[in-house]
Amino acid sequence: MLTRSPMPLRSYLGALLALFVLAATVALGFGWESAERDSLAAARADAAFGAGKAAEQLGRRLASVRSSVDAVASSPGAAAVFTEPAACRLSFSLGGPQDGHLDVLRRDGTVVCSSQPPGEDEAVAYQGASWIAAASRTPGTAGPVTDGRTGRPAMLLSTPMAGQGMVVAFVDLIGLAAATGGTFGGARGLEFLLTSGDGATIVTRWPDAARWAGTAVSASRFTGAGRSGAGSDVAGLPRVYGSGTVPGPGWRVYAGADRSAALAAAHRLARRQAGITAVGLLAGLLATLLVYRRITRPIGRLRTAVRAAATSGHLEPAVTVNGPREVSDLGAEFAGLLAAVDRELGERRRAEELTREHERNYRQLFDANPYPIYLFDVETLAVVAVNDAAVHYFGQDREALLETVVTDLCPADDAATVREELAAAPPVERCRARRHRKHDGRVTDVEVTSHLTTFAGRTVRCAVIDDVTERHQLRQRLRQSERLESLGQLAGGIAHDFNNLLGIINGYAGMSATDVEDLADRDPMWARLHDDLLQIVAAGDRAAGLTRQLLAFARADTVAELTALDLNSVVADVEKLLRRTLGEDITLVTRLTEDSSPVLADVGRLEQVLVNVAVNARDAMPGGGTLTIDTDAVTVDEHYAAQHPGVRTGQYMRLAVSDTGTGMDKETLDRAFEPFFTTKPKGQGTGLGLATIYGIIAQAGGHAQLYSELGHGTTIAALLPVTEQTAVTAARTSLTVRPGAGETILLVEDDEGLRALTERVLDRNGYRVRSARTAADALALATTADVPDLLLTDVVLPDMHGPDMVAAVHRELPGLRVVYMSGYAESILAARGTLPTGAVLLQKPVSAQHLLSVIARELRTGRTAPAAVADGR
Repeated sequence: MLTRSPMPLRSYLGALLALFVLAATVALGFGWESAERDSLAAARADAAFGAGKAAEQLGRRLASVRSSVDAVASSPGAAAVFTEPAACRLSFSLGGPQDGHLDVLRRDGTVVCSSQPPGEDEAVAYQGASWIAAASRTPGTAGPVTDGRTGRPAMLLSTPMAGQGMVVAFVDLIGLAAATGGTFGGARGLEFLLTSGDGATIVTRWPDAARWAGTAVSASRFTGAGRSGAGSDVAGLPRVYGSGTVPGPGWRVYAGADRSAALAAAHRLARRQAGITAVGLLAGLLATLLVYRRITRPIGRLRTAVRAAATSGHLEPAVTVNGPREVSDLGAEFAGLLAAVDRELGERRRAEELTREHERNYRQLFDANPYPIYLFDVETLAVVAVNDAAVHYFGQDREALLETVVTDLCPADDAATVREELAAAPPVERCRARRHRKHDGRVTDVEVTSHLTTFAGRTVRCAVIDDVTERHQLRQRLRQSERLESLGQLAGGIAHDFNNLLGIINGYAGMSATDVEDLADRDPMWARLHDDLLQIVAAGDRAAGLTRQLLAFARADTVAELTALDLNSVVADVEKLLRRTLGEDITLVTRLTEDSSPVLADVGRLEQVLVNVAVNARDAMPGGGTLTIDTDAVTVDEHYAAQHPGVRTGQYMRLAVSDTGTGMDKETLDRAFEPFFTTKPKGQGTGLGLATIYGIIAQAGGHAQLYSELGHGTTIAALLPVTEQTAVTAARTSLTVRPGAGETILLVEDDEGLRALTERVLDRNGYRVRSARTAADALALATTADVPDLLLTDVVLPDMHGPDMVAAVHRELPGLRVVYMSGYAESILAARGTLPTGAVLLQKPVSAQHLLSVIARELRTGRTAPAAVADGR
């Protein structure tokens, strides 16, 4: 196989000389261009650095001024200078001779106090200024404006002082520009231009701030900075710009270096490089000649040495090169060596880059994760790493957490269980329920998801924490609310049916007692019977009271007309009763708010709430103590409403009753509102006191809260929604029984026993009674020739609701008076449990005296019953 002979050294050297010249020419051209590019880049970097530093300093100065203005506005001493101007002691400095001044102004703009005492004319320099109105209302920043005292452009920062005036700081823009240019202009003498955030207005400029401050950018030749930073200043001079944003007002700072000056320096450098290149080229020519004569032999020896080194691993120190063929071979050897080295270095670079990428991913997933994460050794349980969220969550610094073990992060009672769970944990464990203890001692419920991994050469478990404490609390409150609601429905249904039975028992027993009353005066046997009947009536009354408490808890009892009440007045009325009944060992304290708003409630029920709570508090303080009743106006926000199901946002009046008694444990507290639950000895309590309170407050649209700890007393608070109606004083009337004079009463009652009893009571007291079991029967009787004088009807009828029947009767007899009776009205009335406005409602069981008194009153007043509500209820 024929091979081509290597070229002689002379040809190589000629080619080498030509290559030197070409390389020198290219280097000169490239160096010239690179010098210009590098010079402009350096100028741009200097400008960007100067702009950034200037923006940072301006931001700090304006923040400092804003802090000073706010501090003076909130200082009691600032308010005093309005009455004692001689007490003025203000100072203002940003480090320069003409920084501006800090003033306290009246609402009309006159100067009360200033860091730069004004002359006689200067004291009124701001009257009529356009910014006065806005500055007296809200904190603000404006500018550039003309300082009325100095006539110089300035930046204005203001904060109002309620009812008196305002605090205003004027930052002199000329002085600000001079300070910025003097500080950050540097060796390049950078120009600084400060514009508004929208780029439309020049705030100030250095140099020549007096001319350009407040000028529109469009009125200058400033073109801004392109992508390369090149642009023109306000006078059209080419510059290289860098920019920055001032924190706070969002101003843009442009720092511009003179482009011509930067290129001039580049050209000088390029010329120096050209001289150096020429010297280098000459040196290259001499070196070529030297290679030709003296270095060929050492190169050959070098090749031999390289070969020997490749075999033995040792490089011979003395090597001579004798000809171009050896140079060619040596080049080949070196090419192979360099290629191998390059491959190795490339693999190393790729490995290093992959390692850095893994590190970045780890930091992003671990340190920046919003969930608390910690790593712990699976053998020792020592915590070996924590992210920032874990440091914040546990409330300890990182070093302290890294000195703990996993069981230190849990309550002491859970330590053994946690060890057992971790010992048996699978490689990946999801949503393990656990408790954590924070540095401040608080214990939280968490779900921990963890998996095995490696860290720093050892096997660890990565645990991700999800705090579910608030979720559990909301779930518990919802369960309690649902439990109370179901108990209330059950209690209300039972009490409603029981009311009708009690009405019959009490009615017949009462009439029988009346019948034998005359005989009892003459015969001891009849007297004993009379006493027995009275005992039946008394027991029935007590049972009726019990059912009313059940209905109050169920929010299903009939509601006496809800009225707009002043809560303070209700407390004041009950206070007189409580002071007489609580006993001398109980100290009663009332704290009533001056900001009282009316609430829509039943005054009797509110009084019952106060009495029930006071009695419970007295029983909880057998050795005496203090009972405190507070009222206050509160606002329920979205956060509070989310924490307490059923509560809506808005304005409320809070009624709180606190005692210093024995308190309750958590188990008792969770069941306190349940009906028939009591901690009192058997026979000393029905367990309906707090249940009744709960129902009364809920029926008024409010929310009942209970706070208690063993040994620290109990507080019962009621939130009642504020109404826009005007509060009125409830009038209390006594019952007066007047016999009838033959008036006709149309009685509508579906219960046979109760209807017969009511007929008998009315008939015995001088009334003519026409009775009906259904609404259809009542409508037929109402349209006969014998027109009734009054309609007495149950609210719940088999075929029609009472208010609907009344509306039908009124279409035929518009003047007919109506009295309602009901034991359970919620199922047919509005959700708030009220009849049409102004309706007369008797609560079952109703006594004969009460029934006769109300009927006589209605016949006497002659008023017509109000129409039923629009939706037919």
